[in-house]
Amino acid sequence: MKDDPHLQETAFPFVRVAPRSSKPRKTGLTAFADRGLGMNQVADLLETAGDYIDLAKLAVGMYRLQKESFLRRKIAAYHKAGFRVFTAGDVSEAAFMQGVSSRFFRELKKLGADGVEISSAQVAMSLEDKCELIRMAKGEGLLPIPEAGQKDNEEWTRSTVHVVRQIEEFKKAGAWKVLFQDEGVSRDFKTLKSEFILNVVSRFEVGDFLFQLKNVNSQAWFIETFGNQVNLDVDYNQVLEVELMRRGLRKRGLFGLLGSLPPSQR
Repeated sequence: MKDDPHLQETAFPFVRVAPRSSKPRKTGLTAFADRGLGMNQVADLLETAGDYIDLAKLAVGMYRLQKESFLRRKIAAYHKAGFRVFTAGDVSEAAFMQGVSSRFFRELKKLGADGVEISSAQVAMSLEDKCELIRMAKGEGLLPIPEAGQKDNEEWTRSTVHVVRQIEEFKKAGAWKVLFQDEGVSRDFKTLKSEFILNVVSRFEVGDFLFQLKNVNSQAWFIETFGNQVNLDVDYNQVLEVELMRRGLRKRGLFGLLGSLPPSQR
């Protein structure tokens, strides 16, 4: 793998780290949750961690409470930095309940967003309903990101067969990535359901998923288990730590391998 040339411009370029592809990346994507950042905070994030971010998620429905002109400026800044932008599912769920999903997707595309999460955290939604929303969003030119899982409910992890069938239907409907919910699965590392995760993921390509992970130990487990090209959805203040894990400088490192090089190759 040809490493990211950006690292030649960072401090201490002579210290070797695990290689990663440069942007635009197809695998090893890092998404972060923007829970209402102001433009000064956005500027700080881009300066400190922009090279390691691929996707920005406008999270928790905050975008419904902010001015369109502000959101356009923010999305434009993210696009300039090479990010794709998608929205969390809260507002799309409200649009579904009110029968205005098509209009919501159309307006979201006009706003400049690239994708939309299709979730059912707060509403009752059949599998066919969710697949229809995937097709509808794709028809409006958005990247559909349906969610596998259920917030505040561990029952969804009781049947691997059921979850696998959901994901298969999502993919048939045109899902770009499937967001793998961390609640009930990996949010609390002490109760991480590794067997369930492996049983589900083994039916697909690991790159089909965007794993939602807010727990640092869980993030480390996913990187160690699936490699540094796994796609992760983290909080904005976790981007650099996740990149350090991908590079082998946090949690499980590569110091044994790197330290074994003879002086002439260091």
